[in-house]
Amino acid sequence: MKNFMEYEFNVEKIRLSCFVRSGQGALLHKNRPSHGLVLYLNGAEGYDFGNGKPICVKAGDIIYLPKGADYAVGPFPQGSCYAINFDISEQVSFEPFVFRPKNAVDMLATFRLAEKTWKMKNRGYAMKCKELLYHVICQLQTEYHAAYISQSKIELIAPALTRIHESYTTEQLRIGELAEMCKMTPEYFRSIFRKYYQVSPLKYINDLKLTHAAELITSGEYSITEVAGLSGFTDASHFSREFKKHFGVPPVEYKG
Repeated sequence: MKNFMEYEFNVEKIRLSCFVRSGQGALLHKNRPSHGLVLYLNGAEGYDFGNGKPICVKAGDIIYLPKGADYAVGPFPQGSCYAINFDISEQVSFEPFVFRPKNAVDMLATFRLAEKTWKMKNRGYAMKCKELLYHVICQLQTEYHAAYISQSKIELIAPALTRIHESYTTEQLRIGELAEMCKMTPEYFRSIFRKYYQVSPLKYINDLKLTHAAELITSGEYSITEVAGLSGFTDASHFSREFKKHFGVPPVEYKG
């Protein structure tokens, strides 16, 4: 049995990238035909692989489902989720596991883009989905092996995190000001932040803005210019470029 977090993957094929609404997924699975990574958006589900070690998955968690596995899902209320099913070139086995990524915003955006790319089936879509799967696996392995950060250090940046989540749509946040709130230099602040979240503070803030923008677009209640302003972007053209870079499609084509 190999360790998923240590393995150098050679993805042969993406079988499916999809969104599964609450209550739509099958409850019993026999001889699963492919490997799978599933990101839960809400609810909670229990997975019983018959080994006496049931796994509970909650909103924000990613579960790995092994190829060839037999398992039952339940009895918790089912949640909505994104899934990427894939084959790898080698015949290897991994234990099922659940992992809670620190950078949930980036993971959600990647799974969403994979699902949308697969559904649209534009030229090169299979290769793009394979690229996105590699990104997910790379992030999982990077976080798993990240340098240990004590809880006391994480608490040092808590004031900045609170400010970010309260103000990312209404203020142009500056790293110097956030670092000063935490009584540390900008360099030290960036170092702690990147070690814990695996991205820079600026990318973290930008990802929050873009995820919020996607939610506003999906609501259908705002124009693209309004969405840009409500998401913290001062320039609609810059917003459109950043949105396409992040989600793979311009805002006017995004369907959620």
